[in-house]
Amino acid sequence: MNTGSEYLVGTGDDEKRVRVRRLGETSSGGTQYGVTIGDGPEAVVDAVRPVQDVLSLVFQQRSWEAGLVEVENGFEVEVMGICHDLDVVDPRRKALRMADAAGTNAVKTQMPGRVVRLLVSEGDEVVEGQPVIVLEAMKMENELKSPCTGIVSRVCVGEGDQVQARSTLIEFA
Repeated sequence: MNTGSEYLVGTGDDEKRVRVRRLGETSSGGTQYGVTIGDGPEAVVDAVRPVQDVLSLVFQQRSWEAGLVEVENGFEVEVMGICHDLDVVDPRRKALRMADAAGTNAVKTQMPGRVVRLLVSEGDEVVEGQPVIVLEAMKMENELKSPCTGIVSRVCVGEGDQVQARSTLIEFA
């Protein structure tokens, strides 16, 4: 079964989880997708890209044309003369980001989640890029890695703990 790809799509503070899975080809030479926003039902959308930066869409027997320009953090989408700036983030990448607020000596999470496994203990020596903790966020398990070579000076969480966004998980000396 094709589970597709999952993204966080938003404008400003309004962010939604969007799942997209490819269903197959259409008779018009385009592609049919199943799109689910949040916990809503899957919608079937036919898409054709007749020219660069334009998508022709058919949804619920209505035809839409969308201008689509890729920008640094997502897309500028123009529909019916109205431009929308959409941030599009792969949640696995977002969950794996390590904050710099404490320098390069801490692993933090950018998303709320649950600690699945601790891979290190206080006093352990680690090398940069070594997996140190497994965090479940957005129903996906992600290995977070050490941002530096050093010694684990403090483990701030335990297995099974729920953590908030920007929480410090592990500190290094």
